[in-house]
Amino acid sequence: MPVLGFNVTKIELERITLAVPQGQIEVRLSPKVKEMRLGEIRTPTGKLNGIEVLFRYEIDYNPKIAQGAIEGVILYVPPQKDRMDDILNLWEDEKKIDSLTFAEVVNFITKEISPILMLMAKEMRLPYHIPLPRVEVKPQPQ
Repeated sequence: MPVLGFNVTKIELERITLAVPQGQIEVRLSPKVKEMRLGEIRTPTGKLNGIEVLFRYEIDYNPKIAQGAIEGVILYVPPQKDRMDDILNLWEDEKKIDSLTFAEVVNFITKEISPILMLMAKEMRLPYHIPLPRVEVKPQPQ
């Protein structure tokens, strides 16, 4: 597993209007990497170096009924440990992340954040960010 640690540092969700409009409501999720730096985690066998990734996961509704964000940090350890310097150098020089690292980080964050977003939407009576399965009863042919 390339991600060894995960912490949420800030959760905010603001309902802008009380009335939920009829029709199509678009929910847009925007994961963003704010910072990357060298980090470490203590394990029973000693310290393990990794990359601390500070993120902000924004949620916006269109029409504008609510907006919010979740911020946090993960400790990412690349599959090839020798790539750690390359990843950090690319970030420090150009503020870019290679596509493989970005995919692994964002997929992990999305997996961890989705249940929080579902709970927040439920508590604030907002549409969910992912569609829920629905059961439909079809008339039986006679």
